Amino acid sequence: MRQAAIILVMVAVCAAVVGTSYGMHSPIVPVFAREELGADFSQVGLVGMANYLPYMFFPFFVGMALDRVNRAYVLAAGVGLNVFSIFMLSAVQSVPEAMAFRALAGVAHALFWPSSEVIISANSDPSKRVKWIAVFTAAWVGGFMAGPLAGKLVLDYFDYRTLFQLSALAIAAALVPALLLVRHGRPAEAREPRKATTLAEVRQELALRPAASAAILYYAVTFGVTLAVYPAYIKSAGMSDQNIEVLFFMFGIARFATLPFAQRLAAWGRPALAGAVALAATSMLVSFAAAGAPSSWTFFAFAAALALIGVATSIFYPVTFGIVTKGVPPEKLGSRLGIYETLFGVGWAAGPLAVGLSSDAFGPPSPYLAFSVMGAVLATAMMTAFARKRS
Repeated sequence: MRQAAIILVMVAVCAAVVGTSYGMHSPIVPVFAREELGADFSQVGLVGMANYLPYMFFPFFVGMALDRVNRAYVLAAGVGLNVFSIFMLSAVQSVPEAMAFRALAGVAHALFWPSSEVIISANSDPSKRVKWIAVFTAAWVGGFMAGPLAGKLVLDYFDYRTLFQLSALAIAAALVPALLLVRHGRPAEAREPRKATTLAEVRQELALRPAASAAILYYAVTFGVTLAVYPAYIKSAGMSDQNIEVLFFMFGIARFATLPFAQRLAAWGRPALAGAVALAATSMLVSFAAAGAPSSWTFFAFAAALALIGVATSIFYPVTFGIVTKGVPPEKLGSRLGIYETLFGVGWAAGPLAVGLSSDAFGPPSPYLAFSVMGAVLATAMMTAFARKRS
């Protein structure tokens, strides 16, 4: 138990450092693309898609690798690649260059996140996995919450490019706890020869949990849009860079305040997921309305929308994590998590691209109304299916 707690603390420290760096620079990347690179909303969406596109493919293969190699080395590789990709943003001069380095950041995240999940899962009692993953997420969210305040302070005195350089310097500190985990990152001994996961097995796995799969996909789409395009949408409504950082600090507060209830929420299963989808749909509706709100209310409307999506994401992740890891032997955790992280990557990449294109075609508020309707339909379908199953 003591050793598990030490491992959790080291992974949590790593998550807090990486989260802080992400919080510093991520909300500003879409604004940087618009203001300094001259990108339209479609190009902002492409930059966001480039960041998330690797997550459509890499987690699947990273998950299989995590069942075979030391997970701490994979974790450290993710941190190191993040340092390089974030620092190089300070040198980009065009949208394609920004896309290239955001794609590298996506590869880095595909190394970092699944390896953290597997280290925690493999070194904790199955009955406490949701609790430990909630602590890990709280560390990440705490960093992501503090990061925008640090970013605001930097932007008070320096430019976007200096912000990226300082964010890269900050994330480098996570290499220390990552490398300290080497002796705890060895994969479990397989009870039988390992086989590569086939596409047929992936389809079968997703078909076994259609509600969780649909919720993960919707969560990924809305979360990806919130990070990759939403700041540019807020900027187009007249918000300053500093106010955007403050709004994402509030987003972090909402996420952090919800995580202590993760263990209880996980026990609700599908109803909790349906509730999270409904909250995300409401957030999208408020986002749609915020563009037409009086200027004195615009800040508060966006704050409410980000608070709602913050609460929703803090419900989504621990609950789905508990569902997909239930009953999985330690030697297969990487492959199982890789399947669902890949599904997440599909939504993460598709969302920003769809929103960018539809924002230019139909106006910036239009995609948020569409996502609100889709979320309402999905939440209703999930609750109806759950009621039928109980009856």
